[in-house]
Amino acid sequence: MRIVISIFAILFGLLHIIAAAAQFKSKDPAVRGSTVMMACGGIAVACAAISHLVGAHPMGWVDALSAAPGGLLICAAAYLNGKRSGSFHLSHHLVRGAIAILLVIGMAVW
Repeated sequence: MRIVISIFAILFGLLHIIAAAAQFKSKDPAVRGSTVMMACGGIAVACAAISHLVGAHPMGWVDALSAAPGGLLICAAAYLNGKRSGSFHLSHHLVRGAIAILLVIGMAVW
């Protein structure tokens, strides 16, 4: 189960790093700011997931505490992007938040 959760968390982080990279070319400083926030969150989640996968910490809650701020950064950046663009879809943000929470709980438990 540790491998499955780690792989999903790595993919979650990489997906948001790629999404942030697509927005780096924007001329709007507000967009670039939230892009950097999303990229940092994706990196934090991916690094915590890799640490969890290789078993660097015998207690999974250490990795979960490392992944939680990354998930929070990703969700906050996505929220800001949705509000700024005028295409805010609550269900999309709830699903993203639920996935982030489930990944953090999964890392803590397994």
